[in-house]
Amino acid sequence: MHKITLIGFFCTLLPHLIIWAMFPDQLAGKVPSWLCFFAAIGQFLYMNLDNADGKQARKTGSSSPLGLLFDHGCDALNTFISGLSMFTVFQMGNTPLAVVAYLIAMVPFYAATWEEYYVEGLHLPLINGPNEGLVGLIGLYLISGVTGTDIWTSQIGPFQANFLLLIGFSVMAIVTVYTNIMNVQKKTPERFGQALFNLSTIGYIVITMLIVSYLSAANVVSTHARTFIYLVGFSFGKLVGYLQATHVAHDDFKQFRRSIISTLTIVNLNTLHGYFSGKAMFDEGFIITICAIISVLAYAHFVVNVIPQFTRALNIYVFKIGARPVSEMELKNSTDDIEI
Repeated sequence: MHKITLIGFFCTLLPHLIIWAMFPDQLAGKVPSWLCFFAAIGQFLYMNLDNADGKQARKTGSSSPLGLLFDHGCDALNTFISGLSMFTVFQMGNTPLAVVAYLIAMVPFYAATWEEYYVEGLHLPLINGPNEGLVGLIGLYLISGVTGTDIWTSQIGPFQANFLLLIGFSVMAIVTVYTNIMNVQKKTPERFGQALFNLSTIGYIVITMLIVSYLSAANVVSTHARTFIYLVGFSFGKLVGYLQATHVAHDDFKQFRRSIISTLTIVNLNTLHGYFSGKAMFDEGFIITICAIISVLAYAHFVVNVIPQFTRALNIYVFKIGARPVSEMELKNSTDDIEI
């Protein structure tokens, strides 16, 4: 099952890497039609494999908490992997428009995972992002391939087409998040205050995105939009990973992770210093790049530590069906809690 999940993730990662190689410094450009069609095919395969992995796990009797964690982890990374491809095809460029577009994709995903933690289930509305949303994205890729990506910079009244597209996504995101919040309030009214407090870190991530996008003295997004989205994306991926890990382990969610808070705070302080004094303490692009590297390493550290803990606790393999041989030391420690 984990293989199916990972193959699906690679179906969107490959178009992302090709687009990155062709447009490394700018989230815009003449994306060729074949690449738009290739991205559409990759998204189609990802959508179907993402839906098939759980069914395959239940069919083979290999369903496990690790599978749920693995699935959500890949989905969280895919929000910015597919997002950066989408932003380039839709000609959003190195502008706050691209950062806000990622924000619109990120927040509803987190809200759904947050709701799942509190109500013990993922309840998708009739029209939702993982299904209808991905079908719509595939359709937009196909339109881009047929007409050319210049269609997204054409004027529709006083607005560009890609801006109107963003407005449409925003409306759907607001409705989705509102539904998530109301579901948590109805199902767990006694924990609703604590639940809202556990949105603090994602709120801090959103604030950071807005500060860097609109208050940078050097307009750093114009040169480092991709790097900044990587920084935010891997921080988001780690936060979702911890939330999902605590959910399946039935543990308390500790949202304040040192690597996330420290890197974002460094970026914020440097940007705000530049906003109020006219020049940042350190080169903004350099700071964002360093913090992005730290966020990647922190995410990798989370993955290589948590997955082995789950395989030992559940006595399973990651990419193989069947029970895993247990050593005497692991058997002795089998009652230990998973440390996340």
